[in-house]
Amino acid sequence: MPFWQGWDADDSLPYAAKFRARVTIPVTTGTFLIISGFGTLLQLIMTETTGSAGAAFDLYDGTTAGGEQLGPYTLSSGQSFDSSYPPHGLVLRSGLFLNVTSGSVRGVAHIGTLVEWQRGYGTEE
Repeated sequence: MPFWQGWDADDSLPYAAKFRARVTIPVTTGTFLIISGFGTLLQLIMTETTGSAGAAFDLYDGTTAGGEQLGPYTLSSGQSFDSSYPPHGLVLRSGLFLNVTSGSVRGVAHIGTLVEWQRGYGTEE
């Protein structure tokens, strides 16, 4: 299993997600590059901002809408959601890109990085 899926192929030790940054997503009606580079999405909190119309958006692993789609999302007017992705998050290989296809949204993304699980020598793991 490749390391970005949570395991070190050399010694079968798991990777753990470590919090790195909180990225505020401003009110957006088009596109927004949340991060570029390798990481993991630990939590996504989004809300529809108008209160009178729904919103739809897509997330991509990449720096454009040409990346690998992580999923389409739909929010009713005034709706919000809070999604956590334990234990390793949604692993991103080249970035996280938001494409709002209708309406407007804002939110926060908690971004982490994968680190090797610390081995406790002389103790039980």
